Amino acid sequence: MNKSNFSLAFSWLTALFHTVIFAMTFTTTSAWGQDKAIAFTATPERCVALHKGQICYQEVLFRWQTPSYGEYCLVMSKSGRRITCWDGASQQEYHYSFEGDKTTSFSLVADDKADPLARVKVVVTWVYKAPKQSQSGWRLF
Repeated sequence: MNKSNFSLAFSWLTALFHTVIFAMTFTTTSAWGQDKAIAFTATPERCVALHKGQICYQEVLFRWQTPSYGEYCLVMSKSGRRITCWDGASQQEYHYSFEGDKTTSFSLVADDKADPLARVKVVVTWVYKAPKQSQSGWRLF
């Protein structure tokens, strides 16, 4: 492969990579609860790190629709940690600074119920599975 063909192929792959990352980053996950009056979304639904195992940083916008009565909370599903709580329909969105190296589920819960009303996931993905070994290292044999 000559230099101009390599350059063209590299440019094409770079453009494809950026298109895929853009599409993965700005998609929305939505969940409808058992009650049709409850909606819950996370935008974006993916956080992309460069290498597997690295912490991924992403601003996530959670939006929801709940009935006008009752107390509700946004929680991390696995740990049960409350991120924010509100009364009725007074709060409709929350900006969250996501930091994680694994896919994380978030739940919308009512204070008086144990089961979540709706759940969404922020999926952590990566560009490279593992950092590459240096090819310039010393070899014994």
